[in-house]
Amino acid sequence: MIVAVVVIVVGAVVAIKMMRRPELTPSGRTIAGVPVGGLDEKKVRAAVESQVRARVEQPVTVQVTGTDATFTINPVAAGLALDVAATVRAAFAASGDAVVITDAAELRAALSAHREAATDTVVKLATPVPRLEAKGDASFTSSTKGVQRTEGTAGWSIDPASAAPAVVAAVQAGRPEASVAGTTTAPGGDLAGVNQLIGTFTTYHPCCAPRVTNIHLIAKIVDGTVIAPGTTFSLNEKVGERTRDRGFVPAPAIVTGELEDQIGGGISQFSTTLFNSAWFAGLPILKHQPHSKYISRYPPGREATLDWGNIDQVIRNDTAAPVVIRTATTDTSVTVALYGSTGKRKVVSETGPRSPGTDGGFSIRVTRTVYDDGAETGTTTLRWRYTGLD
Repeated sequence: MIVAVVVIVVGAVVAIKMMRRPELTPSGRTIAGVPVGGLDEKKVRAAVESQVRARVEQPVTVQVTGTDATFTINPVAAGLALDVAATVRAAFAASGDAVVITDAAELRAALSAHREAATDTVVKLATPVPRLEAKGDASFTSSTKGVQRTEGTAGWSIDPASAAPAVVAAVQAGRPEASVAGTTTAPGGDLAGVNQLIGTFTTYHPCCAPRVTNIHLIAKIVDGTVIAPGTTFSLNEKVGERTRDRGFVPAPAIVTGELEDQIGGGISQFSTTLFNSAWFAGLPILKHQPHSKYISRYPPGREATLDWGNIDQVIRNDTAAPVVIRTATTDTSVTVALYGSTGKRKVVSETGPRSPGTDGGFSIRVTRTVYDDGAETGTTTLRWRYTGLD
């Protein structure tokens, strides 16, 4: 019986010796990139407290993937703390990372502070100047003339919960950098897509007649109007009814083929100028009507009258960018410019020969061909018969 007890006790002692930590760490062992091989526990602890701590607590530069953005995380301030005792134990078990205690809420809060809002692109559009006024064959190519842009900057953000593991892994490994996924936000700005003068036209008139007051007023009302992508613009809807209270005055207008004074008379000159700007921009013109009698100051077949509640001009913006209408007037002219973005677009307008009518008027055909990047993308043909000359 005594012999059996001795055997059990000796066996227990042998098991305890087998479980005891070795005196020295194996040669070549590292923790968080710090060599700790061949050291006893006291020296391992000293290395962890000094060298490993320095690597674990160093600032981490975080790269936001998909952007040029970086930011810095201070591990201690972000709730990451070195567990010295656990890291020492780990050093005797295998090479690898330091053991770090993570305050998840603090880390998420620290990461949440790092984001960059997008800034708006600022677009300034010049007051129009005469560039195109031809009554016959003509062409126009979109350009950057009159457009001044201050480009905005993209924004970015991260998901703190998704980013946290990458930061923790870098800290545990003693690495001074980490990469986390980011989400980008494009620069804002209501006119961010506007980068070109896409169409323009100028018409002329004698100075100082009452109709000039009306032309100047309608130009002022329309100036600065933005046609959003995919939407339409109605000239009548924008301007509203022409009344004395709003500043319009009586001036000659063609009514049922005859000239008579009408409140707002003469604004067809602005309508015609706008029409030609849209024509040379290659935009769809859904509604318009030429005058019944030809007026020599306008391009034949390429003009548009206007009458409240009766005859309108409607233009559609079929581009991906806003279209901005800018206007300018002088004592003897009105200019309309359309700013937007149509890329490498060229519009060619060809006016056919006049076919005389029996009433002193004539018939006319005008064809517009649109070229984008050198390829023909659309053709529009207008036909009109004038019953006489103004």
